[in-house]
Amino acid sequence: MFFVIADKMLSLYICTHTERDMRKEGQYAEVKNIVLLALPQVQLLDIAGPLDVFTAASRFLSSDSYDGGYHVYLVSGTSEKTICSGSGMPLLCSHTIYDIDFPIDTLLVAGTTLCVLDEISPDIYHYLQNIRSEVRRLGSVCVGAFVLAKAGLLDGKQVTTHWKFADTLQKSYPKLEVNVNPFFICDKPIYTSGGVSSGMDLALALLEEDFGKPLATEVARHLVLHLKRSGMQSQFGNALPEYEMMSPLTKDVRDLLKDKLGETITIEYIAESLNMSIRNFSRVFVKESGMPPGKFLEKMRLDQAKNMLEYTDMSVDMIADKCGFSNSVSLSRVFLKNISISPAQYRKAFKTTE
Repeated sequence: MFFVIADKMLSLYICTHTERDMRKEGQYAEVKNIVLLALPQVQLLDIAGPLDVFTAASRFLSSDSYDGGYHVYLVSGTSEKTICSGSGMPLLCSHTIYDIDFPIDTLLVAGTTLCVLDEISPDIYHYLQNIRSEVRRLGSVCVGAFVLAKAGLLDGKQVTTHWKFADTLQKSYPKLEVNVNPFFICDKPIYTSGGVSSGMDLALALLEEDFGKPLATEVARHLVLHLKRSGMQSQFGNALPEYEMMSPLTKDVRDLLKDKLGETITIEYIAESLNMSIRNFSRVFVKESGMPPGKFLEKMRLDQAKNMLEYTDMSVDMIADKCGFSNSVSLSRVFLKNISISPAQYRKAFKTTE
């Protein structure tokens, strides 16, 4: 028995010290240069979140007498080193895209407002295209995915972005496959993350990829984060795009149905109400909304059910009836299919308390 325990302790000692020796002498000894690319009106958390993950990892590594780690650079996507963030706080960058003088391991484009993307210099897209083959990983936080997409770097890739803008990204760049559910997606060498705080989920995943799960777990605990967050991004948003982003026909359908969701609704009724033939309505609606009318109706009912679960004390059975589902089982199936949790679990997570 003594020899068995001693043998296990020796094996643990060898594994632990071998990992440390590999860090000091092997493939992990090189410092990895991380670039966080900032554009005007950048969201602070898109920058600060990943920055804290990478710098915390470097501190832990240095405390273990390890010479490697990360060197994180905040780089301006303009010719000016000072960038004004979306919250009004100025950010002083160490470099701009015009004067980078060091090799880049990983570059992450931070999110900003969509209107800014139409105003930035084409140089940013040329820069990203030129360095694509020189970096090990390219990624984005939030709507930074739009920048990579416009540069032509996401074609054929599965990507994600903020749930609010996922449909816009898909329609604007049909060569991508946008999946709104995950907090981040790896389709090497491209890494994209969802809305705002998802940049920290992505940074932890990159850390785990570089230095292993123990260090990533240690950093996550230090920052009071889950290493792998449960749930999915789509649980936080609406099933349908924002009203302002819908086409005129899609808005008309939504306005027509919003107070009738508890009733039986047919495609014949919708087409007739809009003075269109069924065939023409179906064709035009799919083209403008990106989904069949029946799917749109289901998502409308799902959004209403989510709202009622959040703001009322109605039973799930009553909500199912008022939203046009045949019963609570049918409602649960739609919840599980779309956001992978039951109505009761959704209410527990998002119920508004007074």
